[in-house]
Amino acid sequence: MKPIFAALLFSILILPLNRLKSQDSFFLNGNATSNDSCFQLTSAVNWQAGSIWNEKMIDLSESFEVITELFFGCSDMEGADGIVFGLQPISTSIGTGGGDLGIGNVEPSLAIEFDTYQNADFGDPIFDHITLIKDGIVNHNLQDGALAGPIQTDASSPNVEDCQFHTMQVRWDAGIQTLMVYFDCELRITYSADIINEIFDGDPLVFWGFTSATGGLNNVHEVCFTYTSVLDNLEDQVICSGEELQLEVSGGLSYNWSPALGLSDTTIANPVAAPLETTLYTVEITNDCGISFTDDILITVEDELFEMEIIPTSIDDTVMPGFDLNFLVNVLSGNAEDYTFMWSSNIGSTFSHPDSISTVITSSETQTGEETITVVATTPNACTSEVSITFEIANDQYGVPNIFTPNGDNLNDTFGIVTKALLKDYSCKIFNRWGTLVFESDKPDRTWDGTYNNQAAPADVYIYTIQFTIGDKQIDEKGDLTLLR
Repeated sequence: MKPIFAALLFSILILPLNRLKSQDSFFLNGNATSNDSCFQLTSAVNWQAGSIWNEKMIDLSESFEVITELFFGCSDMEGADGIVFGLQPISTSIGTGGGDLGIGNVEPSLAIEFDTYQNADFGDPIFDHITLIKDGIVNHNLQDGALAGPIQTDASSPNVEDCQFHTMQVRWDAGIQTLMVYFDCELRITYSADIINEIFDGDPLVFWGFTSATGGLNNVHEVCFTYTSVLDNLEDQVICSGEELQLEVSGGLSYNWSPALGLSDTTIANPVAAPLETTLYTVEITNDCGISFTDDILITVEDELFEMEIIPTSIDDTVMPGFDLNFLVNVLSGNAEDYTFMWSSNIGSTFSHPDSISTVITSSETQTGEETITVVATTPNACTSEVSITFEIANDQYGVPNIFTPNGDNLNDTFGIVTKALLKDYSCKIFNRWGTLVFESDKPDRTWDGTYNNQAAPADVYIYTIQFTIGDKQIDEKGDLTLLR
């Protein structure tokens, strides 16, 4: 507390505003600086002003809670001027200097003034005091300025400029339209009124923040956030079946979560939640003043437990290098139209449409051995399922398919030898089951299109004989061929 003769007389000082958006979505103005969850509004320098205003407005039709640690500096007799918690709908760049504490003449506004300087012209008491003021009327001698107070800030001491942090809690209960101010766990001010209509002309949306100032005397003024229902409230989440989620709240001396089912611990600030079904969890937080407040989170468990398969479901025969295979995902449950797909290969086969529900897979021409094709489906909520199919890519220089489908879809529409090698002395003959020659070719790139006498040959089993030379090796192939339509 200060003697009356040390009062400061000055006009309102509007400082340049540095509109820097902090990591906590606060706009910093004037001399304000940030450090994690703490904000220094002024340093121990004369004629400074600093303010922080959150970009997210408070809706006064809903209850809110703000718990902070306030630091008023270390100089009592030579210190000034204090800190204000304010609500106003005007902007996020408000801040004035000196005895107005950064909130002077801001209309409309509702502010909790923590004044550490006795300004006789304003009707200040000799002790550091709290006053609930409207419209930035910091002069307690003026009508309608003080809605509650001034009263001594600390119930047990007239001075709060003691180099200590002090717990400050503001609670607005929208249900009973009551504002409560606690200082170091003591309820200091209770004010009940329809502040939406009586102060803010029916508009429930207001900016919220802190202001401070120094004048001919100074102090360090700092705000550290412990908990706010505006910033720290839990956001609803969607998880996939079988996943777990780390929950985290703060600001309490003790915690009690419910229901217990699916939680790793119900008595800590950060339990792991692994619900089997959609669950609303509620946490009761009790601070070191014994005051409790609650928060909740709805965890929606994605219930699209879908299964799927790749068609064809298996490949019995060895696949030749460079051979085309037509694969399709069949989703057995769930809404496949809303899913995204991604195909992959473990040894380098390629895909015509790697992000589609169906694709043409071209087996690797350079790598042979066991090939695993995998497709991953993802729901709009980022839940995934995957399925794979495995087959062998032959390490031979050529291959002869035993099935072909001449249906005009450009997939396996013709029959012939599959190879990247240079063939010489080539001869291919195909006979039907009665021994009739239905196709003959002496060139590897002239393959059978499934016709005979310019007519579509019937679906049936045919016999083929193929002879050719690779290098100095003579090769004879004979086998069954199935034509499908």
